[in-house]
Amino acid sequence: MMINPVREYAWGSTTAFSELFGWAASATPRAEIWMGAHPGDPSSLQLAPESVRQPVEVTSLPDYLRGSDQAPGSFPFLLKVLAAEQPLSIQSHPTADRARRGFAAEEAAGIALDAPHRSYKDPNAKPELIVALTEFSALCGFRPHAEAAAALTSLSSAVAGVERPADDQQLPALLDRLHDFVAAQDYAGALEHLLRSGRDATQAAAEELHRFLGRADLPDGHGRAALRDALDPGTREMLAHVSAAFPADPGIFVTLLLNRVRLQPGESIYLPAGNLHAYLHGVGVELMGNSDNVLRGGLTSKPLAVDELLSVTDFGVLPVPHCPVQDSGPAPRRTQYQAPFEEFQLELIEFPGETVLDRLGPGIVLCTAGTFTLHAPDAASSEDAAGEELTAAPGTPRMLTLTPGESAFLPAITGHRLSASAHAQAFLASTTFASQDL
Repeated sequence: MMINPVREYAWGSTTAFSELFGWAASATPRAEIWMGAHPGDPSSLQLAPESVRQPVEVTSLPDYLRGSDQAPGSFPFLLKVLAAEQPLSIQSHPTADRARRGFAAEEAAGIALDAPHRSYKDPNAKPELIVALTEFSALCGFRPHAEAAAALTSLSSAVAGVERPADDQQLPALLDRLHDFVAAQDYAGALEHLLRSGRDATQAAAEELHRFLGRADLPDGHGRAALRDALDPGTREMLAHVSAAFPADPGIFVTLLLNRVRLQPGESIYLPAGNLHAYLHGVGVELMGNSDNVLRGGLTSKPLAVDELLSVTDFGVLPVPHCPVQDSGPAPRRTQYQAPFEEFQLELIEFPGETVLDRLGPGIVLCTAGTFTLHAPDAASSEDAAGEELTAAPGTPRMLTLTPGESAFLPAITGHRLSASAHAQAFLASTTFASQDL
């Protein structure tokens, strides 16, 4: 059994984990459950007897934990459950090479790991894959230029149709300037203008937009009618949600340049290095490289990493990166999310039924609904001492029952079985895996 840290951030939810997992109510926003061995907040393994807990320390991982192909002191991925009540920051992640160089440079400069302005917390890349547990909205990658231009034109039209105070003049000018960049197919120039050039004026324009959106919410306000007539419902909802959380943040204008996606439970997107993105609302299971490197560009109270963000971001027009899937069998149904990443793989298992896991590397199994039982292989079939944590005696397999929100670590051995009667759901994160139904 894993004992996992729950991290609290302002954008988290006080109700999501209670509603999904039956946890006790929280007075503070719980944002992420971390499952893995990242040094920033590693999980622990609870071994028999239950009173004994063994910390999963990155600097002293045993061979069975990191897998035979992993370097000492490493772990290939970090699994999370993420609950966003408010938007997360607009961000990009570096490539592996950029992360190594950035981490080394900040180490050489003597910047403390917990310094607010530090960009690289570790030398690892952070490719991401997220699967929705609830309806989930996000922004990811730059949209076609014509779509962004149309959104800017529509917002300009709505703003122009409403009487504003004489000193509210920054917003129309900024929308026109952004339209010029987009018309020239220059997303890099648009982002740099928003983040670095004339930031005071850009912030003032964001405040004007916030006031306009507030007027648009009035039942009989002219602003509401103008906004309704000019913008599609999805854009109106997105702008209102973001502006309510960040009323003076220039990042709100970046949202108009990005693809907007709404995932239903079980649907997913993947985010390679350089993909500019932001999660807006919802709960999902997130699997990523073992990294906490985040280069922020807006919608946050934390320091921005403007130079690094502009250096690593892919400014090409990108389609929504829906993750291809492969399904096998109706019961239990197994859905493999085939993101193009070497660091990890993710599978969703929906019961009833029983299935055998046949793996070559370490993994984590997470329960997100119902209850299922994890059966360890017989001790005689395991050549790894780690199997003893689930084996009471040679030839006598032990069972572990997992309920929503609980997870277990699977060492690099084969033969684990998962079984449940109905309505249970599990996610399996691993380096490599194969399986067969019984």
